[in-house]
Amino acid sequence: MISFLFYRAYRKVVPLISPSRLMVASFAGVILLGGSLLWLPLSWRGSAAPATFLDGLFTSTSAVCVTGLVVRDTGGDFNLFGQAIILLLIQAGGLGILTFFNLVVLARRGRVSFHERLILQQSHGILPTITPSQLLSRIFIYTLIIEAAGTTILTWRFSRDVPFDSALWRGLFHSVSAFCNAGFSLFSGNLTNYREDVTVNLTIMALIVLGGLGTVVFADLEMWFRRLGRVPRFQLLLHTKVVLWMTALLIVCGAGAILLLEVGGPALPPSAKGKLLAGFFLSITSRTAGFNTVDMAQLTNAALLVVVFLMAIGGSPGSTAGGVKTTTFATLLAYLYSRARNRPRVEMFRRSIPADIVIKAMLTIFGFLVVVAAAVVMLQITELKGQPYANHQGDYVLAHLFEVVSGLCTVGLSTGITPGLSGAGKLVIIGCMFLGRLGPLVVAGSLVGSRPRIEYSYPEGKLLVG
Repeated sequence: MISFLFYRAYRKVVPLISPSRLMVASFAGVILLGGSLLWLPLSWRGSAAPATFLDGLFTSTSAVCVTGLVVRDTGGDFNLFGQAIILLLIQAGGLGILTFFNLVVLARRGRVSFHERLILQQSHGILPTITPSQLLSRIFIYTLIIEAAGTTILTWRFSRDVPFDSALWRGLFHSVSAFCNAGFSLFSGNLTNYREDVTVNLTIMALIVLGGLGTVVFADLEMWFRRLGRVPRFQLLLHTKVVLWMTALLIVCGAGAILLLEVGGPALPPSAKGKLLAGFFLSITSRTAGFNTVDMAQLTNAALLVVVFLMAIGGSPGSTAGGVKTTTFATLLAYLYSRARNRPRVEMFRRSIPADIVIKAMLTIFGFLVVVAAAVVMLQITELKGQPYANHQGDYVLAHLFEVVSGLCTVGLSTGITPGLSGAGKLVIIGCMFLGRLGPLVVAGSLVGSRPRIEYSYPEGKLLVG
């Protein structure tokens, strides 16, 4: 009876709500519910320090937004119930709350309205060759297979250190957290104790990369393999090509830059194998995951700026990753390259990119920069409390920039200042994580609403720029 009433209410209410507002409301509701549960004493170990509602809200936001920034020790302060709540929030946020929501709709009606199709397109993307229902089913299939494989490998590895039941829980938790690019770990030092462990490093890196590619890429590659060798040959989507090339390029270039800048530094392990693993792991995890095998505070300023750059780019659209996205950055590079060659249109892989996509990419980057600048200024105000520059010599500027970009791009890496932030500072980071998971344009659209297209334009005027 309750399910029927909920379904009838959905049919009447949801068509009246814009997709962007529905997305914002869904995520906000789950965050508040999760924060309330994590605030309760039954989620905490008896030996843990008393929790505040802000601790629960911050942890819930970080989990739902698959960020990984923490103000309390996940494995040390939360008991099994609290850890299970965090894991469920990570899975819900990683898959997308609207995925679950639309699966219920599909099961009830077997079809998707134009309104719901628009929601799906904003959440995961739509392939031209499959229906939204097929895409949704693929999301669950890919997730189940990849997380199960990761759990199996990690459980086998952890079982060498702890009893099987503990190893299974650790394997499941870290597999889901890695594939959802969340960065939560049950170990107090994250994965620093496994920084030279090949099995743990390669498994976590693979899960992070797969989680950051996006369902559209998986579905496109699946169809490509199925039609391999057939005539006519199946062509990968331009989106898939850009995502794969940019992902590989950023991993290699990021690792190379980090290894070059940290040669002889205290952050990386002394052995050659350890340096190589740590360099590639940091390059991959910086793009959105938040796991760490090195102490981030031991990195040089130059390496931290490289990490900030990688965090800002993030993963790919339709994935569990954050950031401005690989395709957005690729569009910016293609735009600059096309203008340098005096080409009439932006081009990639012998394809012209529509002007509206180029404009959306520019707006995304501009919105990201505006939010970063505003959040850094707010942290400077809340944490330094009006101190003159001479008292701190700008020591916190890089740390605050790092924290803001990490939260906004749902990465979860930190130089160690997160637990020490003031209440107002934590609220700033909560806002960054929320904006980063949904996107500044989606949140802004939920506040402003849809606007009718204007069919006229003013006469052109000349303006000197540059």
